[in-house]
Amino acid sequence: MENEKTGERLASVETELKNQNSRLTNMEKDKELLYRMTVVSEQQQKMNENQQIQLNKMDETFNNININLTKLNMSQDELQNNVKTIGKRVDGIEEDLKVESDKGSIKFNEIFSRYLMWWIMIPTLIIGALILLILGL
Repeated sequence: MENEKTGERLASVETELKNQNSRLTNMEKDKELLYRMTVVSEQQQKMNENQQIQLNKMDETFNNININLTKLNMSQDELQNNVKTIGKRVDGIEEDLKVESDKGSIKFNEIFSRYLMWWIMIPTLIIGALILLILGL
């Protein structure tokens, strides 16, 4: 009877050893999987760090672009203001030139109405009066 109990116990121990062996095999597979996952995780972490560096550089680049566009808009506004100011100055110069050119130009209508009219009418009246006097009219 003791042999039977020993045999049963031995069979039980052998079964337990087989279970332990399969569990050990499974644990070895899990260990290999865990190692692979660790490597992948480390690679992913490095990729994330590189991506963060790139994102920071992109952020800096976008900020620089924004600053440059703001400066460009401000210089555009300043240029438009300068063009308006120059336009006003040119208009003022044109008006001054017109006034000065009007001073130096001869206006025939004014001259004719002021001087020639009198120089033509007076002699014509005198000659007409002499002719009427000579004719006795």
